[in-house]
Amino acid sequence: DVWGDGDLPPGWREISDSSEVYFWHVPTGTTQYHRPVAPGNQHASPNAEPGAGDGLCEKSPPAQLETVDLDSTFCDPESSTKYSEMAMIRMISPSKKSFPVRSLGWMEMAEQDLCEGRSSVAVHHCIRQLSYCRRDIRDSAGVWGEGKGMLLVLQDRMLNLIDPDDHSLLHSQPISSIRVWGVGRDHDRDSDFAYVARDKNTRVLKCHVFRCDTPAAAIATSLHEICSKIMAERKSAKAAACSSTQASSDVPLQAEFPMPKTELVQKFHVLYLGMTTVSRPIGMDIINGAIENLLSSTGKEDWTPVMLSIADTTLAVIKEKAGEEEEEVVIECRVRFLSFMGVGRDAHTFAFIMDTGNQHFQCHVFWCDPNAGSVSEAVQTACVLRYQKCLVA
Repeated sequence: DVWGDGDLPPGWREISDSSEVYFWHVPTGTTQYHRPVAPGNQHASPNAEPGAGDGLCEKSPPAQLETVDLDSTFCDPESSTKYSEMAMIRMISPSKKSFPVRSLGWMEMAEQDLCEGRSSVAVHHCIRQLSYCRRDIRDSAGVWGEGKGMLLVLQDRMLNLIDPDDHSLLHSQPISSIRVWGVGRDHDRDSDFAYVARDKNTRVLKCHVFRCDTPAAAIATSLHEICSKIMAERKSAKAAACSSTQASSDVPLQAEFPMPKTELVQKFHVLYLGMTTVSRPIGMDIINGAIENLLSSTGKEDWTPVMLSIADTTLAVIKEKAGEEEEEVVIECRVRFLSFMGVGRDAHTFAFIMDTGNQHFQCHVFWCDPNAGSVSEAVQTACVLRYQKCLVA
């Protein structure tokens, strides 16, 4: 049933992709991440947003406020992976769409008002104030076109406000910079549209509200379509880039892209006390406990002379053998799986914790001469270089 899905209100469907689950309102085409609740069940839902029926201008009985309800279909590009990725692309040219609107003005908003669970309430209050509390629109600050009719045009990556008489540009807003948008409802006539963006000059967050001549849901649907096209374009461009890179690697005499040579290997002759399983991946108390445990349970004659090889990708404990015999790698730990390291209470002792997966952690302990300072510094350098590589990648 395309108009319903399980226990969701009529018109809603639950959509699952590889990374997340969101909810699609089929009639309007808008989406949201929190589970929608039928109006009659809002009091029983833990996700229902408090204060959605409280007006900012006057106290009204709940029965009166139920007729003024903000459609909770908001899209927040910066608070979710889906829309932050949509905003990153810069190449898309969807068809031009125009909507006759009238500016009702704007209200300043705080950053904390846009967090998940509060954005719809905050925009709801803005729509109510600008729609019902300000009777004299011409005296309101921030009204584009002096409250007269204008065209809201969605074209390419921009939301533009155009004067219908002389076609002059009143305002231009990059769609990628819109933080939240939503549709209001007034006696089943969804004629109010609002979006929140930061002013490019003052950097103040503003909620802009418009009265539409046509159902405002059409604007929200068009914005959603633009975001979908941006996402598709981004995925296509990424796939093409990967394909091009793979093809060019087979070209003879192809010069490789220069990469910084940061592979520095340092080697230390140390004594390996052994390994013990620990309960947590981090903490000096864990390190000291493991060191003291192995010191008390083993003697110096039990310790194994090894070479500790430290690179920015791997830590290897190598058991050296005499003659022409090959070296034996006792332990090999990828730096990315090294969760903690430290020098023990005795300055000769050094240990690191390795995450082996499935919540299992191993602590390896060494005895260093004259002290463990050089070994600790080398491991720290390897971790820093690994982190830098992640940033470059």
